[in-house]
Amino acid sequence: MMAGLAKLRNRQYHRPPLSKLVRDDLFELRHVGKLNTRVLYFFTRGQRIIAVHGMRNKATEIPKRDLTVAFGKKKGLVIEESIMKQKTNFDFYLEKQLKDRDFAKRFKKAGEAWDVAIKLASLRKASGLSQKELAKRVGTSQQQISRLESPSYEGHSLSMLRRVAEVLGAAVHVEIQPKKSQRLPIVADGGVPYRAKKRKTL
Repeated sequence: MMAGLAKLRNRQYHRPPLSKLVRDDLFELRHVGKLNTRVLYFFTRGQRIIAVHGMRNKATEIPKRDLTVAFGKKKGLVIEESIMKQKTNFDFYLEKQLKDRDFAKRFKKAGEAWDVAIKLASLRKASGLSQKELAKRVGTSQQQISRLESPSYEGHSLSMLRRVAEVLGAAVHVEIQPKKSQRLPIVADGGVPYRAKKRKTL
């Protein structure tokens, strides 16, 4: 979910499937998966993102009680202009967490999963296909397409991604790069003393 919140810093992610308008300038960020986590937020002047409420709910519609809580917090929250230029608690928390190598790896991996899910869902909707229609053309199940469009899914296979991309008129590009901080191992023989051969005199 933190990876999804971080993605909202970029305008290209201010749309479905990552984000959608609920009503009255209140937006929803939804992480579809085992936990089905949802965060309600809004924008202020200067495009500051303020998260006001979070929940775990699998239903299509947001429960009224959660909307009431979110709108109540939104209405009562007054933000001064000077605060807009300051870092938020989320910024400080994320910076602190990213100092942990294990968290940084998980965060990067989660961000990549969000990108794959968003790209596939965007291409499908641009093609005017439902998940069920796309599944039929690919030769798989609607549940499999739903999993591919979920940012929590990590079972992507290259063959399946290529099949889906072909139906959507796209291509899959895979790039493998060495880690910047990791040098390739160098194999060297142990030191061998050099001795000049003596010529025999006749």
